Amino acid sequence: MLELQEAYLNELLQLEGDLPGRLSAQGHLNSSTARYQNVIIGMGYLPKLFDQAALEYLDAVTKRTYGILDKMTQQYIKDAEYRSLFCFSPLLEQLILLPSGYDCTIPICRIDLFLNEHNGSFKFCEFNTDGTSAMNEDREVVNSLVNTPVFQSFAATHKVFAQELFDPWTETFIEIYRASDSAVEQPVVAVLDYLERAVVDEQLEFKQRFEQAGFHCLLCDVSSLEYRDGILYGNDASQLTTLTSSLLIPNSQRIDAIYRRAVTFELLRELEESQDEVLRILSGEQGNQPLRGALALLAAVVEKKVCLIGSFATQVAHSKTSFCMLHHPKTHEFLTEEECSFVAEHVPFTTWLKPELIDVDLIKNTPECWIIKPVDGYGTVGVYAGKSFDKLAWGRLIDEKLQEDYIIQEYCTQFQTPNTMPIPQDASGKALFVDLAQAEELETNGLFKSASLEPHNILTGLFCYGGKFSGIYLRAGRDALIVGFRGGLALGTLLVDYEPGNTPFIRPRALKPDN
Repeated sequence: MLELQEAYLNELLQLEGDLPGRLSAQGHLNSSTARYQNVIIGMGYLPKLFDQAALEYLDAVTKRTYGILDKMTQQYIKDAEYRSLFCFSPLLEQLILLPSGYDCTIPICRIDLFLNEHNGSFKFCEFNTDGTSAMNEDREVVNSLVNTPVFQSFAATHKVFAQELFDPWTETFIEIYRASDSAVEQPVVAVLDYLERAVVDEQLEFKQRFEQAGFHCLLCDVSSLEYRDGILYGNDASQLTTLTSSLLIPNSQRIDAIYRRAVTFELLRELEESQDEVLRILSGEQGNQPLRGALALLAAVVEKKVCLIGSFATQVAHSKTSFCMLHHPKTHEFLTEEECSFVAEHVPFTTWLKPELIDVDLIKNTPECWIIKPVDGYGTVGVYAGKSFDKLAWGRLIDEKLQEDYIIQEYCTQFQTPNTMPIPQDASGKALFVDLAQAEELETNGLFKSASLEPHNILTGLFCYGGKFSGIYLRAGRDALIVGFRGGLALGTLLVDYEPGNTPFIRPRALKPDN
């Protein structure tokens, strides 16, 4: 893997940064669907390359991790004493215990870790089982590289594939649904989220893949759901010019199966606003009145009128509490000796941010050693790395978060590799150059160097569909937190000299440069 990475880097350096190619790649990206809340994502011009040996290693990591998280989830469901240790709210606990109608506890997840590419050591960052995303980022970034001189030069001497991340999940979803208790012959599938905060372009791509597989598919906002007469209905928002108008369009359609992208804590927040109604639904006494939004979803799940993939049970692994519980003695009682060793080596020390569990003074005096995170959430909202604060500010932050539902975790040193810096922008966010002449002028004046590389921290995400290793996502950043919408860069993943026929994992996608 490292030799391949070095070979690609050498191609870039021989082309003195490949400025024409970089402009071409950025132009492709700018016109693509690689957007987060309507802003084009940042891209590193150096992709990550994985050979057969690296993929086999990551396959083993994914299998072991999924096996442990699956055991934890099943233990939570069957053991009330163990369940109580998570300290989830009574409502969340009831949601998790709702039967899913299928066997797979975690249908889809992305296992994020800090991987040392020199020796294969790593520490886990988080487990994303709700709202697992970034398939589209990888696809668009790789597509933007295909016609560049540096890629074509490298590909002339290597067999290079991209990853196919959409069809394998669509097929896994269909397989889980077909084996579920509520399967029907011609189901209507809904990709469900709170669309104002969603990665809509990615979800539209999944909608298209379901339709190519022969399934009628809707893109639905949670607010458009209605449950009446034992049927869940939703509006297809895929043709709307404004997602907020989804309730106004009269195209309500029956839903049989849901690919859930709406994260649990957002659904929970909506349900908690109507607790009396929720209790009636959970007791089977909601009456004959139509229900809307998250209440409609809940009623359909309780009455087994819709197949929810994934179920609320995915929250056991998704919650940051899982990191606390992986180190708990009660968890080690049902893990094997090898699994316990795996946890000890790869799961950073984590506990609840509570005065009775930690030495508060020690935490305040060693900010560089710690990171704090809300027990639930996504997109690094509310996550703080101590190394970004001085002691005084960190101490104030700790005092504040002691009053909230937080965990504290040892800060893991992140592996660094060189990559390009984003195209420079002015104070308003406008790119300082859009063509070769402008870029060369900036280079002449010493304001930009296309061949300049800077160290970036690397986050490696392992996609897992139905318990199987299915792909890789790479993000790079220069801050303590690697965040795509706060200066982070998406890095394309390339499979090099890969023999897919010999292994059951990652499905390759052919790359064909335009002539």
